[in-house]
Amino acid sequence: MDQASDYTHIESIINSSALLRSIDMMGVGIAITDPRLKDNPLVYVNQGFEKITGYKREEVLMRNSRFLQGEETDKRHLGVIRQAIKEGRADTVTIKNYRKDGSTFWNQFIISPILNPDGELIYFIGLQFDVTEEIEDRNASKQRIRQLTYFDSVTDLLTMSRFSTVMKASLEQTKDEQKTAAVLRVNLNRFRYINESYGERAGNELLKGVGDRMRATFPEGTPICRSFADEFIILLSNLSDPLQIHKMACELCEALRHSYLVNGEKIHVGFGMGISIFPDDGTDVTQLLKHAELAMKEAKLASVQEPHYFDYYLMDKLLERVQIEKKLPHALENGEFELYYQPKVDSSSLVLTGYEALIRWNDPDHGRILPSTFIPVAEDTGFIVQLGEWVLREACRTNKAWQEAGYPKLPISVNVSAIQFRHPRFVHIVEAALEQTGLAPQYLELEVTESILNDPVIIKNKLDYLKERGISLSIDDFGTGYSSIYYLKELPLQVLKIDRTFITQTPEDPRDTALLLSIIQLGKSLGLTVLAEGVETEEQLKFLQAHGCDQIQGYYYSPPLSKEKIEALLYEETLSLK
Repeated sequence: MDQASDYTHIESIINSSALLRSIDMMGVGIAITDPRLKDNPLVYVNQGFEKITGYKREEVLMRNSRFLQGEETDKRHLGVIRQAIKEGRADTVTIKNYRKDGSTFWNQFIISPILNPDGELIYFIGLQFDVTEEIEDRNASKQRIRQLTYFDSVTDLLTMSRFSTVMKASLEQTKDEQKTAAVLRVNLNRFRYINESYGERAGNELLKGVGDRMRATFPEGTPICRSFADEFIILLSNLSDPLQIHKMACELCEALRHSYLVNGEKIHVGFGMGISIFPDDGTDVTQLLKHAELAMKEAKLASVQEPHYFDYYLMDKLLERVQIEKKLPHALENGEFELYYQPKVDSSSLVLTGYEALIRWNDPDHGRILPSTFIPVAEDTGFIVQLGEWVLREACRTNKAWQEAGYPKLPISVNVSAIQFRHPRFVHIVEAALEQTGLAPQYLELEVTESILNDPVIIKNKLDYLKERGISLSIDDFGTGYSSIYYLKELPLQVLKIDRTFITQTPEDPRDTALLLSIIQLGKSLGLTVLAEGVETEEQLKFLQAHGCDQIQGYYYSPPLSKEKIEALLYEETLSLK
């Protein structure tokens, strides 16, 4: 039988086969080649092959199937097919092929040898499945996964993991070229309050706006990531002149200072920026990121919106902080804390009206540790809740003991941080302190910081409940935060304490004097008792008396006193009343 008869025989077999006719109707391509001929040409293709490739049978017969290949055809996949043909065995591969019109499709190709009764190879049969849709869907899923892995979903900036990878490679190149690099960390101020006040959608728009300004400030391709929430990191690498770092950092500061449009309202968002330099401040990713973070935190503490550079003294501060963090729980257990008491007096008569409880720490190794040193650590670690509970209970116990000793019944005030106040058990803690010590609620005053006014919905119920119990409430350090007058009016506060920064330059400084007068008038118009902190001179006292300030507190009358000294003062006060 000649080859023409062979091919006719092949067609007759296929046409007589119900299975292969069914395959043909399903659109599966069938291609048969003859390895006995030069270049292993196609000797049969079915309708499925024609439909998938766009080629007619007469166009492809006696041609090698390489016409289906193109630039995007993977050579490794072709190698799989060639090796199967060479070894006369079956195999499967998914390969990108080209249709007649030049378009591509993904072809899942199954090749299998056909042997005669003597076991000799006479043909290869290949089945074609167009799996383009499945492959593209899978690739799209991979791309989506890559997008989520590499890019932040809100800002489309790099994710932290991807940024770290890019940074490592950039630093290696910078080192090889003996150039310099810098890491800039930027953290937004009060973003959580903006998010809660305007909504998450508005918060996301703000983050996008920040990201867009960063992209516009630096050359295209500069690695920028949103590391989490309201923090961003920028890598400046392969720089020949270190002065470029400061120039670009200042340009970013200027861009971020401009207002943002949030829900149709223009708002300004503060920030802290820290910078670490390669190789001076570190030679690897971890060091540079950590050192830039320390510099950024220092910038936020100092409330500066300028580039703040890392210095190794910050490491000393970090080590000191770590030591304090470790010691705090033991200090409470060992009774190393004590309360001092600063009197409050009527501004006209200088008669004692109450006292504020202030915590002190007597460390056996380092002596007196300032509250400004350990309170921020306690707040950051959450230990402030436990420490604040001790202060509250100790203040109530002491005040009750003074009353039982026959001293004047006066309110004692206790500072409450925002972290304490937001704790779900805060109201219970206050009630327990009063119940355990027997102090009547009207002799306890809670001083809350101005920052909690940014969460009016969250705090109002607690404040209302505390006021109903008879506890007095005051707003501390007023004028240093961002409180709304509306919230000040709506919340059940009784006392407004003016921060000492407005008193220090009064009456010499016209600006501070004008601000102080405005705050006094605001407090009086809202029906609040106005108390000025930090009064140190007679001139300050006379000014406050003349303008209606109700009470004063400060070194002019008395510094914070130990328990023994305040008891002596109370004793004198008792004698004067007899």
